[in-house]
Amino acid sequence: MSWKGAARSFAATARRMERNQQRRARVAAQQFKQLQKEQAVTNVAQAVADYNDYVSVIKSVHHDCSEPVNWASMQHEQPPVIPSPSVEHERTAQAALETYQPGFFDRLFKRGPGKIQGLQQALTDARQRDAQLTAERQAEYNRQCIEWQDRQDLTRQVLAKDSDVYQQVLEIFKPFDSISQLGCQLEFTFTADHIEVDVHVNTADIIPDFVVSQLASGKLSRKALPISKFNELYQDYVCGCLLRVAREVYAHLPIRQVVVHALTKQLNPATGRIENQVIVSVAIPRTTLDQLNFTALDPSDSMRNFNHTMKFTKTGGFQAVDRFGLAAPLVTRKK
Repeated sequence: MSWKGAARSFAATARRMERNQQRRARVAAQQFKQLQKEQAVTNVAQAVADYNDYVSVIKSVHHDCSEPVNWASMQHEQPPVIPSPSVEHERTAQAALETYQPGFFDRLFKRGPGKIQGLQQALTDARQRDAQLTAERQAEYNRQCIEWQDRQDLTRQVLAKDSDVYQQVLEIFKPFDSISQLGCQLEFTFTADHIEVDVHVNTADIIPDFVVSQLASGKLSRKALPISKFNELYQDYVCGCLLRVAREVYAHLPIRQVVVHALTKQLNPATGRIENQVIVSVAIPRTTLDQLNFTALDPSDSMRNFNHTMKFTKTGGFQAVDRFGLAAPLVTRKK
């Protein structure tokens, strides 16, 4: 099928789906990078507020999610209405011609025939404008029909669980833009009813290793963040990203389970080299995820709701773990 029409059709919707947290994440990331570079801060209070806002953003990645795509409703979308030919300009010009009555000065200076000739020419011009407008309406109708058919084809394939179209759906809606602002890159593996996602997180550029505050003197205090606090913040961020990825996938695709892996570059003690290693691997079924209260839960603690592997200590941080595969067993959270 042609994806050009579907992409055009969905593009406007996708752009409107940039929610407040997405904008907040982008701004917060920019402000944090600026704070990292600045040697002398001119507005201390604002710098502290920006820092706290950034920390709040990276701890609440899982709070936000796109509105679910209603594929069933889209399937029953009616085709565009056939446009009526344009006749409004001709009617106006015809009425002006038919109702013209020469006035006193028209009769006096014998301007009546010229006025009638002018009205007849206006009628001809009006018909041409109507013909042009009718052609434009027909062209727009044809374009809408192509896009409607593309949406119908896309919807039919999605509801049939054709995994070949899943990647295109995510590319059209772009639900992970705000996560990319916070340093995550994603790789997908699709099957009909399951999706596996590798989430590459970048610790050094995302998690602050310092804390700022305003002293009584008004100056900015910048201190190293204790390693235990750093690791706790990092753990919440990583687990929050995994929840967010699963939520977005379920909002856009009718599948049963998402298996998500967090990967980062860290020392492999077996080789002595810095390598990409899995630090969290979790199987997140839709039925369990739907039961969670995302604004109240702790993202790290929430992993206990799912089959997962994670080795973490406050002092040592993450250790490498084995990954689940697409055949990871489903688990349902007890109510």
